[in-house]
Amino acid sequence: MTTPASALRDLLPGIGDRERADPETYPEASIRALYEAGIVAGPFPEHLGGSAMDLAEAVTTIETLATASPSCALIAAMPLGLALVLALGPDAAPEMHRDSCASQLERIAADYRQRRVYAACNSEKGAGGSLAATRTVATRSPAGAPFELSGEKILASAGRFASVFFSTAKVSQEDLAGAGVVEFFLVDASAPGVEVLDDWDGFGMRATESHTVRYTGAPSREIVGFPDFIERVQPLQTWFCLFAAIPLGCARAILRATGTPTPQSPALRLRLAEATMRFEAMRAYLLETARAFRPSAGPGYAARALRTKTYVAQEATKLCAELFALSGGRNYRRESPVARALADSFAGTSLRPPLALALDGLVEQFSVADLAD
Repeated sequence: MTTPASALRDLLPGIGDRERADPETYPEASIRALYEAGIVAGPFPEHLGGSAMDLAEAVTTIETLATASPSCALIAAMPLGLALVLALGPDAAPEMHRDSCASQLERIAADYRQRRVYAACNSEKGAGGSLAATRTVATRSPAGAPFELSGEKILASAGRFASVFFSTAKVSQEDLAGAGVVEFFLVDASAPGVEVLDDWDGFGMRATESHTVRYTGAPSREIVGFPDFIERVQPLQTWFCLFAAIPLGCARAILRATGTPTPQSPALRLRLAEATMRFEAMRAYLLETARAFRPSAGPGYAARALRTKTYVAQEATKLCAELFALSGGRNYRRESPVARALADSFAGTSLRPPLALALDGLVEQFSVADLAD
């Protein structure tokens, strides 16, 4: 039986070739290949087209993918994370919502099999990654759709290539009894009231098409999970781990490029050996955190996931910059894959949520009791 890891190994050369040939265009063929191989659907159970992939396996998948195409890895991380969250599924839901969660899981897994691209559309200007600062609102629709969304999002990965956006929005208790501060809603990208702008011009991650999306009474398909899903299940830590895997993959790619062929200089070989140890330590930390994930893990795990994401993103990006400086003048050009990996390591992943917000959160949430676990 073909595993997601072996399928990705087969796909990686082609993904890398397309990245090198056209690094600034949305990698449509590569994303389609990931869906067709069942990699994006990996967390779903086998009878729904997946392989019961856990978060640690998903992190390894995204890290490996980022060595060939960081943009492709970021685009894929969004639906892969959603599949992980949905696969928590009925078991993580209150009893009254288990049947509806199971039905939703089947519907979305069918969409994945049809290669419909699910994209995250959550960030907002000025919110700094804070859910409480979300300004997009969801209100009950008199026209038949469960809710209508109004607001503006930024950094919507896949942009005009997305089939379905999953978006956070505030909703009142009057409209949804038991709702949390915000909920996830599914919105068809082609629905009325959805406007995808053409304003992405990032320093790195050029191919992600991370445009602004405006909702004006856009009808949602459904809420993700059940009321208060985000607070009760704590799914956001899955994406924290997946995002951290991307600059880690960039560091691995630059380390490999700088060390191939093996340098003649003993001093340079020592520097690369030290860089390898740093990379391996970061990777072990990230995978250990990913393996500890479980639904409703509590504030201790939430704080650890934030620490892990912040530390790995910071240190991996720093390592990329140091390795770039070691790699020599042959890579001091825009067309260099090493230079592009450096730019990609800085862009997007380190800002989801912004490191400044993450550091503030680390201070607010700090407790040595977290270390007792």
